[in-house]
Amino acid sequence: MKDHYLILAGVGLATLIMAWLPSVSKKIKVSSPILLLLIGFLLFYIDIPLRWPDPLWNDLSLMYFSEMIVIISLMGAGLKIGTEYSFKTWKRPLLLVFVTMPLCMLSAYLLGNHFLLLSVPSSLLLAAVLAPTDPVLAAETQLDDPKREKKFKERVRFSLTAEAGLNDGMAFPFTYLALLVAQAGGWAMFDFSDWFLDKFLLKIIIGVILGIAIGRLIGFLLDRLHRWSSIKTFDGFLALSLTIFSYGLTELLHGYGFLAVFFAGLSLRYYEKISGDYKKKMHDFVHEIERLLLVVWIILFGGSLMNGMLELTDWKGILFAFTFVLVIRPLAGLIGIAGIKESFKSKLAISFLGIKGIGSVFYLSWAFVQFDGFENRNELHSITAYIILISIIFHGLTAPSIIGYFKKDKFGNDVVEEEESGVSEDSEK
Repeated sequence: MKDHYLILAGVGLATLIMAWLPSVSKKIKVSSPILLLLIGFLLFYIDIPLRWPDPLWNDLSLMYFSEMIVIISLMGAGLKIGTEYSFKTWKRPLLLVFVTMPLCMLSAYLLGNHFLLLSVPSSLLLAAVLAPTDPVLAAETQLDDPKREKKFKERVRFSLTAEAGLNDGMAFPFTYLALLVAQAGGWAMFDFSDWFLDKFLLKIIIGVILGIAIGRLIGFLLDRLHRWSSIKTFDGFLALSLTIFSYGLTELLHGYGFLAVFFAGLSLRYYEKISGDYKKKMHDFVHEIERLLLVVWIILFGGSLMNGMLELTDWKGILFAFTFVLVIRPLAGLIGIAGIKESFKSKLAISFLGIKGIGSVFYLSWAFVQFDGFENRNELHSITAYIILISIIFHGLTAPSIIGYFKKDKFGNDVVEEEESGVSEDSEK
C-alpha cells in the first residue's frame, strides 16, 4: 500500500503544480512542458514507483494514451478558431500543410534512407511520424481566448493553431504509406492506386465531411432543442463527449478521426447561434483535461529519457534530430509561406515554431501495433524522443518571448485580453 500512496502523492503534487505553471511560465518566459519534464526527471530520480518505460513504452498502451491526448487537443484547437479569419488568412496554415509538410517529409525520408541508412519502410515511417506539428505541447503558441481575435487578429498564433489541427490528420495517409510498403516488402509490390484512392482521398474526405456534419448537428441541437422541448445543457463536458463520439464514429465509418474531431470543433465554433460564453466553457473544459493528461504523459516521457531511451541511437540519429528541428522545419516553413504578404519576422516565427510532440509518438506506436516487421524500431523510438526533447527545450525557451512579441500592438504595448461579457456572439455583433 505504501507504493500506492507514493504514486498518488507524486502524481497529485505534479498536477497540483500544473495549476500554477501557466502563470509561472508567463513570468519566467519558459514554457510549462520544460518545467513538467524537470518534475518527471525528479520523480524518476527519487524512485516514485510508477510503471516507468524501461526504456521503451508498451506500444499498445502508448497508442491509446497518446491518442486520447491528441484528440482532446484537436477539439480544443477547433474551438479556439473563430469566424474573424478570412480565406486569405487561412492560406498560411494551408500552405504549411500542403507545401511545408511534404518538404519536411521528403527531407526526413532522404536523410533517413541515405544518412541514417534505415530501410525504405522505416525511412517512410520516420518521415510520416515527424510530419505533424503537435497540438498538445504547442498549446502555449496557439490561440487562447476564442473572443480575443475580435480585438487583435493574431495571425502567428492562428497559423500555428490551424496547422496543428489540420496536419495531425493529414499525416495519417503517409503513416499508412509506410505500413503498406512494409507489408508489401518494398516499392515493387506496393499498390499505389489503392493507397491514393482509399487511404489518401476517401478517408480524408470522409473525415472532413463527418466532422463538419457532426459539429453542425450538435450546434443545431444546442440552439433548437431547448426551444422545442425546454431540454438544454450548459455542461462543458459536452466537448469531451463530442470529441470521443466524433472520433470513434468516423473511424468506424472509414474516415480519419483526427480530422473529424478538429472539424467538428471548428464547425461548432462557427455555429453563430450558440452563445460565445458556452463555446468558451467547452473549450476551457477540454483544455483542462488536456493539461491533466499532459502532466502524466510528460512525467512518463521524462522517466523514459532517464531510463535509457536516448541511448538507442548513435551520433547520426542525434545530428538528424537537431537538423530536423532547427534547420529543416524552419527552412521548409519559410519556403511554404514565401509568397504570403507578411513581415519576415512573422514568417520566421511561424516557420520556427513547428513543435513536435505527442502526435509523433501516436503515429509511431500505431504503426508498430499494426505491423511488427518494421526494422530499426529502437532507433526510431530514440530519434523521435530526441526530436521531442529538442523541441521541448528550444521551443520552450523561445516560444513565450516570440509569442509575447506578437501579442503587442503597433505601439509596443501588451494587448490586454477582453473581460468576459456574458453575452452571446449574436448580441456582440
